[in-house]
Amino acid sequence: MEAKKFIIRKNLHLTDKLYLLELEGGFNKKPLPGQFIHINIEPFFLRRPFSIAGYREDSLKVLYKIAGRATDILKIKKEGEILDIIGPLGSGFPVKNSQKNVYLVGGGTGIAPLLFLSEELLKNNLHINITFFYGAKNINEIVFNILPCGVNYIFSTDDGSYGNKGMVSKVMEGYIKRGDIPDVIYAGGPYEMLKKIAEISEKWEIPAFVSMENRMACGTGICYGCVTKIKSKKGWEYKRVCKDGPVFNSKEVLWE
Repeated sequence: MEAKKFIIRKNLHLTDKLYLLELEGGFNKKPLPGQFIHINIEPFFLRRPFSIAGYREDSLKVLYKIAGRATDILKIKKEGEILDIIGPLGSGFPVKNSQKNVYLVGGGTGIAPLLFLSEELLKNNLHINITFFYGAKNINEIVFNILPCGVNYIFSTDDGSYGNKGMVSKVMEGYIKRGDIPDVIYAGGPYEMLKKIAEISEKWEIPAFVSMENRMACGTGICYGCVTKIKSKKGWEYKRVCKDGPVFNSKEVLWE
């Protein structure tokens, strides 16, 4: 974990409520897909957590959604302004070189760590097949212009305005039923979507790892404000999403 200053190079308005920050700067330790950062947004005392959507040696990408006063301030930040950032924080997605067929499943800002993951997978494994199941409420919420190349995208929308109509988890399971069995599933998005992915992965005995989005305060594991229930020998125990996660093995989570 490091405290660094990053320079805003772009603050792009993608959809009604989604923005993409492109920042100049870097960490001494390269972040892993699935890890996040904490941004200081004045005048607020508590920093705000954001998943890393992309990283190179001298640049960082952050996908964020307007969800309150802090992000209202962030969206009007201009090129050249400085952001005080702590990171990288939390755990990343576990990746094996033997994986040849990978499913990514995301919705909302939950796609952010999956964008980073897909770029890293393609960079490190030229023979990998990646299918990205992307769910949104409607076509206007899909961020087409920042999706990495070299990935097979399967879209679904709640209203059927683009791609398949219905839940992205159901669309994904349809592919599994037709015989396309992935080596692993990586997912990010709303709790109920992740819960459904966990049920499907257990049913088909496919390893799955989920990036959880619990509300955070300190972001470093001190306050225990972002805990989730994880199975243990005693039944269950609380684990900190910011410190022990945000990525968890889906079968270890006690879904409620």
